[in-house]
Amino acid sequence: MTSIHYILRDRIRRNRFIAFMMLIATFAMSGSALAQGTRTITFEDAVRIALNQNVSLQQVENTVELESRDVFQQRMNFLPNLSFFTSGSRGSGFTQDQAGRNIAFTNQSVSGTISTQVNLFRGFADVASLERARYESDASEYSYDRARQDVVFDVVNSFLLYVNAREQVGIRTEDLESQRQQLAQIEEFVNVGSRPISDLYQQQALTAQAELQVLNAEREAELNKTRVIQVLHLDPFGEYEFVAPDIEDVVFSPESYDLEGLLRAAFEQRADIDAQEERIRAADQGIRIAKSTYWPTINLNGAYRSNYSPDFEETFFNQLDLNRGNSVGFSISYPIFDRFTRGTTIQEAEVQHENAVLDLQNVRQQVALQVRQAYLDYLTNEKRLDVTATQERAAQQAVEAAEERYNVGAGTLLELTQARAQYVEAVSNRVQARYDFLFQGKLVDYYVGRLDPSQPLF
Repeated sequence: MTSIHYILRDRIRRNRFIAFMMLIATFAMSGSALAQGTRTITFEDAVRIALNQNVSLQQVENTVELESRDVFQQRMNFLPNLSFFTSGSRGSGFTQDQAGRNIAFTNQSVSGTISTQVNLFRGFADVASLERARYESDASEYSYDRARQDVVFDVVNSFLLYVNAREQVGIRTEDLESQRQQLAQIEEFVNVGSRPISDLYQQQALTAQAELQVLNAEREAELNKTRVIQVLHLDPFGEYEFVAPDIEDVVFSPESYDLEGLLRAAFEQRADIDAQEERIRAADQGIRIAKSTYWPTINLNGAYRSNYSPDFEETFFNQLDLNRGNSVGFSISYPIFDRFTRGTTIQEAEVQHENAVLDLQNVRQQVALQVRQAYLDYLTNEKRLDVTATQERAAQQAVEAAEERYNVGAGTLLELTQARAQYVEAVSNRVQARYDFLFQGKLVDYYVGRLDPSQPLF
């Protein structure tokens, strides 16, 4: 027994030393943070920061701008082009006059041409290209809306995980304080001989275990805080204090969801479904573009040209007027044999359209499964609120009864230890259930597609 006592005492001292060193480090970090300035971030601030700084969201936004530019370009393709071409030359040599003498000469000239061309008909490919660009632009905008919902959902998830972990630190700290008070009481009992020394050793081990649980809870809270920093893309060298909505102010009023209604709402509101439907329409226009090669291409072109040479006595503008010329014409082209390229292009476009349809079916199936899972989890978490509340009340009464029995010598330390462990677990489950219920409600909104980043979430 004596050796066990020394082992437990050394372990307790070691854990207390570790806790003391962590406390010193915390104060040191706090002092550094105060010197540099700790940034306080509320939940609303976190959503705003994430929407402004999320890299993936910025990439989707860039895609939206590119697709919008493509629509503009397809519109401009209906206009004629205009180009200018110029060339110049300078030559020298000898020629003979009537008397047979060699005479040196030089000549210089500059010419310019302005030409234009406009397509009159190419199998409606230009119309189809414009429509495809519009559909792809609409799809990218829907994808951007869904990406914003993804960002808000990630913030909700990471924020609630951190707040829950922080609550667990408080629970474990309160348990540690209770264990220390119990240890002091048992020491008095042992000193007066009303309790065996084994109870003291056992309580010392339980107190050390409680200290270890506090350390583990603090570590988990810091890890979750790091995840929040990562989601918000904050400076990793900064110090932050995240302020979550007070859970006591949140009204836990369960919603009466209807699974069939949720599914219909999701199919109507999910931005990713809308985006995929737009991609199907764009792929359909791709088939029209591929089939346009069965039609001839008709172009209208025109040109104006003139030239100038300093070797002539006429002025610059007179030469441009005397040497001017113009032309107007049209061209018709039709491929007779293209080595079956046209058929291959059409088949590729049809396959892309079919794959887009299959992707829509896959997205709708995923949406249905997500909504169904979120609905079932919401019902489970709704019941957990009542069950954990009952569990917490019963566990608290059990602890009070066990403490009274132990203090009067009618109960054992084992009974008190088990009752206290069940109470700590019950309190932890209650806190976890409350945050899970909040998260599950937002999860339903997220999977249905009605999570609005511009509206308060709590």
